[in-house]
Amino acid sequence: MKQEQKKIIVVDDNNANLTACKNILKPHYEVYPAPTVDKMFDLLKHIMPDLILLDVNMPDINGYEAAGRLKKDDDYKDIPVIFLSGRVDPKSEMFGLNMGALDYIHKPFVSELLLRRLEIHLALIDSRKILEKQNKVFYEIRAPLNEILDMLDTVTEADDPAKIKECLTKVNGASRELLVLINNTLDVS
Repeated sequence: MKQEQKKIIVVDDNNANLTACKNILKPHYEVYPAPTVDKMFDLLKHIMPDLILLDVNMPDINGYEAAGRLKKDDDYKDIPVIFLSGRVDPKSEMFGLNMGALDYIHKPFVSELLLRRLEIHLALIDSRKILEKQNKVFYEIRAPLNEILDMLDTVTEADDPAKIKECLTKVNGASRELLVLINNTLDVS
């Protein structure tokens, strides 16, 4: 089974840079070129990318402003951004990283290094998503487990056979719910 390609939006106002980047990435990713920030936001209405490569120096809206707009929008705030820039000063790079960018890649970039850095970042993003899903499952497991423990505490203190039966019925239901969650987790793993 072929794995679905990751989607990357590349935003650069320089057509030569945009074409070069698209040609480097196209064999490995679904690439959506955008010559302006407005075009990037138009694309975002139709696709949810795994990553945005964003040029810093653009005439109308620079990359920093564009990243700020992305971070303020609930629909787009979690899209990872990597800045592309001809700026090589540490102050610019730190500014971009402090804005929440994953990386700051200097232009002109080396094709092999660009591909490798994207591969690493996308793998880290996937790993983070897996951990978030696992954490969610563990939280889902806690509810029925807490219910089981509460009912068992009640049963140990109860003298009424009807109350004991009611608690054991709830323990049975919560145990089955817990088993389903565990089986689903194991199936996904």
